[in-house]
Amino acid sequence: MEARTRTHPPPRWSLVSGALGALAWLAAPWAPLGSPPPFGSIEHVFLFLPLVAAPLALLLATLLLGDASSIFHAAARLAQPVAAAMVLAAFLVARGAVGGGLTAGWLLMAGLAAAGGIRAVKPGSGANLSNVSLLAAHLFLPLGAVWLLLSRLGVRPRAFSDLTVFLAALHFHFGGFTLQILIAATGRLVRNERSRLGALHRVLALGAIAGIPIIAAGNALPSPALKLVGVALMVLGTIALAVTSSSVAFGMHSRTVRRLLLASATSLAAAMVVAGVYGAGELTGSGWIDISRMVEIHGLLNTLGFTLCGLGAHLHLRMHRAGS
Repeated sequence: MEARTRTHPPPRWSLVSGALGALAWLAAPWAPLGSPPPFGSIEHVFLFLPLVAAPLALLLATLLLGDASSIFHAAARLAQPVAAAMVLAAFLVARGAVGGGLTAGWLLMAGLAAAGGIRAVKPGSGANLSNVSLLAAHLFLPLGAVWLLLSRLGVRPRAFSDLTVFLAALHFHFGGFTLQILIAATGRLVRNERSRLGALHRVLALGAIAGIPIIAAGNALPSPALKLVGVALMVLGTIALAVTSSSVAFGMHSRTVRRLLLASATSLAAAMVVAGVYGAGELTGSGWIDISRMVEIHGLLNTLGFTLCGLGAHLHLRMHRAGS
């Protein structure tokens, strides 16, 4: 039996925030004001993170950190709903001073979460590197918030396109934040760290951490070869996570947790297949699927399937254990 953890504010705060955020995310494409992002567009996919995934991911991180979770982390969870609403508003107005200013709350929230996570996480031993993944998640989140600020301001570094800046924000939030937390949570469930599954998880943890900054460096230099290495690390890492999550799922006694983990792993694998089909079409000139359709399918599989089901599974398991 695990000891109860201090999760002030209570879990209900984050769960309600996620539920209300889901309603806002579904309604966003039909907002009566401004220029709402079309359903399934890359902007709409991104909004899933602050509105729905972030409150759940922050709660899961708090449960994983246990009593080490600090007042900064609690403050971030309290601020998240307001900061997420400001991000939504930032996407309803044109890029510029107003749009950028509305993301400042998110940057503050990310800074609070980072301060709490860095103080609480102790990389230490832990052969499965789950604590290192947690630390990476809290470092990547404010970096993603900075890129989001630049994107909504309409500011871009030299040689960066507007799309590249926005993709940096998206990747640091999803690949750099929620993915790292899910990797950490999965690592805690690997029973034998010296097994092949444990070794696979260590490799995926390191690859997923290294992939994001390598992609960013490839874009900044610019170096297509370096970017390709980063993308390859992320692809291999996500495939390995699908395998690890599936293996862990079959060992779960809870049918709900097992089904959610398998749905998460299956969605992740399917999303990678869609991306692979698009990439192959680009290389061969076949054009089997266009970029807008690929972004829509890939994004929705990653958000509703992989991220939401994965967070739901781990939260269900952790909250049940904390309450037992």
